[in-house]
Amino acid sequence: MEHRWGERVAIDIPVRLADHPFSVRVGRLSDLSVSGARIKVDFAVRLFSRLQVIIESPQRSKHEAPVIAAYVTRKFGDGIGVEWCEFAPHAIGELLRSVITRRYTRARKNAPPTALLVSRFSAPLLKHRSD
Repeated sequence: MEHRWGERVAIDIPVRLADHPFSVRVGRLSDLSVSGARIKVDFAVRLFSRLQVIIESPQRSKHEAPVIAAYVTRKFGDGIGVEWCEFAPHAIGELLRSVITRRYTRARKNAPPTALLVSRFSAPLLKHRSD
């Protein structure tokens, strides 16, 4: 049985993982909560190892990217589960807030071509034509 402090949010954001300054690898955040995250990686990581999660964002340069300290708590076939060393880090709170508010905005569907509309509405009329 799992006990969570916060709601899990599905997400897909690139991150860099560093366990020491000269070992930086890439991964993708796939689930996020105030207490931790699931990260898809294609390399082996030891349980309970400490690492830094650097959240990449196109709006920020690499030097301004938020760095969050975490440790590995679970291993999956395609990634790892981490817990933040600090509960609800500021950068994670901002990211969750932006993802949750954006979740409820819907993208407008593309309007179907006019020919499709005309044929869909006029087909019943043409079918029952009396001469």
